Amino acid sequence: MENKPLVSVIMPVYKVEEFVGKTIESVLNQTYKNIEFYAVDDGSPDKSGEICEEYAKKDERLIVLHQTNAGAPAARNSAIKLAKGKYLYFIDSDDFIDPEMIETMVQYAEENELDLVVTGFKMEYFQSGKDITYETKSPHRIYELEEFKKEAHLYLNNSLLSLPWNKLFKNEIIASNNLTFPNTKWDDHHFNMDYLMHIKNIGFLEITMYHWYRSRKGSETMINYSDPNMFKKRVEHFEHIVKLYQVWNYMDEMTRTSINSYFAGRIIQCVQELVDNRKLTKKEKKDRIKEILNHPLVIEAFKDAKLSKKMKFLSKPIKKKSVHGSIRNMKMVNMVRKFFPKLFVKMKENEVHGSK
Repeated sequence: MENKPLVSVIMPVYKVEEFVGKTIESVLNQTYKNIEFYAVDDGSPDKSGEICEEYAKKDERLIVLHQTNAGAPAARNSAIKLAKGKYLYFIDSDDFIDPEMIETMVQYAEENELDLVVTGFKMEYFQSGKDITYETKSPHRIYELEEFKKEAHLYLNNSLLSLPWNKLFKNEIIASNNLTFPNTKWDDHHFNMDYLMHIKNIGFLEITMYHWYRSRKGSETMINYSDPNMFKKRVEHFEHIVKLYQVWNYMDEMTRTSINSYFAGRIIQCVQELVDNRKLTKKEKKDRIKEILNHPLVIEAFKDAKLSKKMKFLSKPIKKKSVHGSIRNMKMVNMVRKFFPKLFVKMKENEVHGSK
């Protein structure tokens, strides 16, 4: 490429002193050199900010910002205001990327005049004493918007559209529409839904150059979303998907069933996590689960959803609004999670991040 465009790389930093050095090196060692790299120290109480400063002394492309702790969304937004690049790329500070990732994305965007580039990724686990990797990806494909509306639901179901770091964004679209990361759980999903409302085309690359760590040596347990209010946030998550289709003025039967299936799967997870929550009393768990099972969006989703055999089994008491049955089923899931973590991870990733 002649006159390679500037890419602004943005990384929120908080309590990652063990990992952030590898992440920084993976960005600075990209084959694509025309970058500015914002590391936003979000009031980290460990040495993460100092580590970033040490790297900045060696490479002027790295710009370190320090702010009072306000969360990853605010950290990203601070850098967005300063970003000068034609493209924006976001990375998490405890993951890393292969050397050719940014160059591959920029070349694809430039050659095809794309508003958004989406890649696959690798999920890295340390389970049962072994490193385990799962891949999620899509075949090379370019869509104009009208065509993409018909198939976007496929990419929601394998999480390719919800994540922030497997994408190359156009700064012009972000700036002209005042897009920011909201201060909420899954802020990246909400940011992406807003961005998709303003694109004219999108390109998918069949590469998996991003390494997303889900569990590491010394911490073999998958993340447990113990937030008892997760259901409320899942509803907001789902409603933003619905809003996207309203803006697009598009909804067919296949899309409706697909996004309801997506929501139903996340509701099963909500109930599972509630059952496993050690901070709530038995009565509090029952009351919250009852609220979930009687929510109109949940009832509608499970009426319409097409689920795998395993998920159908788990959903039976949910569809019947049986609190006791739901608790019984999720206790079995949590037993598998505790005593057979490798099997649990495999089943979960096949369900959530499987191929189209």
